[in-house]
Amino acid sequence: MAIRGIVAISTAVLFLLTINHGEAIWLTIPATGGTKCVSEEIQSNVVVLADYYVVDEQNPGNTPGVSAKVTSPYGNDLHHQDNVTHGQFAFTTQETGNYLACFSVDPSHPLPNPLTLGIDWKTGIAAKDWDSVAKKEKIEGVELQLTRLEGLVQAIRENIEYIKNREGEMREVSEATNARVAWFSIMSLGVCLSVAGVQIWYLKRYFHKKKLI
Repeated sequence: MAIRGIVAISTAVLFLLTINHGEAIWLTIPATGGTKCVSEEIQSNVVVLADYYVVDEQNPGNTPGVSAKVTSPYGNDLHHQDNVTHGQFAFTTQETGNYLACFSVDPSHPLPNPLTLGIDWKTGIAAKDWDSVAKKEKIEGVELQLTRLEGLVQAIRENIEYIKNREGEMREVSEATNARVAWFSIMSLGVCLSVAGVQIWYLKRYFHKKKLI
């Protein structure tokens, strides 16, 4: 009974922790053509797996193809396919930032119906092949669940550390910006006082020369 409880708890925790790391996304490309994109901010050294497929509910036997392109935060092409109805891509991130996946249809060739495109995007621990891990390490049942939980906890710890680092960077930028604004305000005040002093000196000199005061 205790083992069943552990398994149930482990399964529930796994579901709650992985639901945001791998999920299907649905995009609608209008019949007039155009581009639809999805992006995600990912850290470096993270495995990314994705499957995408085009669905034409009105004409399933003759589904038009789309162009698929995946780029890194620095604009490097990680995946590029033209006129495909399904495909997949996999890579390990080299830099931290927004990774962009775009799917497009040439507007010069309008479609009879809008297209629905599904993309199953997985990152990090959700992209790991746990069946291969179980076979390689010869583990199963509760031990496998605990191994997955250990990996999830490690991933969460890394995400928290990443968020803390980003928060520190943003705080430093904010403090530096505030310091610059403060110095700019002081300099602006000094310039205004200097100009006011010069104006007063000039007016007094002018009035003295005109013998008005």
